[in-house]
Amino acid sequence: MYKNFCLAVAALLVCLSCCTSTDGDGNGYDQTTVLGTLNLFLEVWNDGDVSAYESLLDEDDFTFYFDPADVGGDIPVSWGFEEEITAFTNLFDVVGPENVDVELDFSDVTEPKEGTDTYLIEEIPYFVQVQVDDMTFPAEADLDMQFAKIDGEWLITDWWDRFSWRLLCGVECSWGGIKAYFNY
Repeated sequence: MYKNFCLAVAALLVCLSCCTSTDGDGNGYDQTTVLGTLNLFLEVWNDGDVSAYESLLDEDDFTFYFDPADVGGDIPVSWGFEEEITAFTNLFDVVGPENVDVELDFSDVTEPKEGTDTYLIEEIPYFVQVQVDDMTFPAEADLDMQFAKIDGEWLITDWWDRFSWRLLCGVECSWGGIKAYFNY
């Protein structure tokens, strides 16, 4: 009986070791696929892991483009890696991960053809909600992302916030607008 129990436990441990991701955190995603990178992106935006977020972006070539409806005043047309990480860090330092909710719809996302080194995905629907004290800032629109395959991993090189058409639906915040608030 004890021998069968030990065999069952050993089999379970072997099975569980096959289900973890390459980075050992058990989420099953890695950056060898675009969808894996997007799932990791979603995870870091829901848990506030700055170093994990940095690893998803191309440090030398990342650009975030604000929706034209947001541009003006203190909001530029775009910003780079440093500003993105500053806004991300400040957001999670101020409100904490428990007050940030991000949802992305990957149902129309496909992987690039073999041999492709850059890949653009357009119109990924998103919903973001940030709670700051007693204020809630919801944002719902689409984003476009450009990826580059570097050393076998897909990194995000460009991110466009697409928000303007949602103004017709009464949504007044964009993801970019929320991030810009925390870039100080």
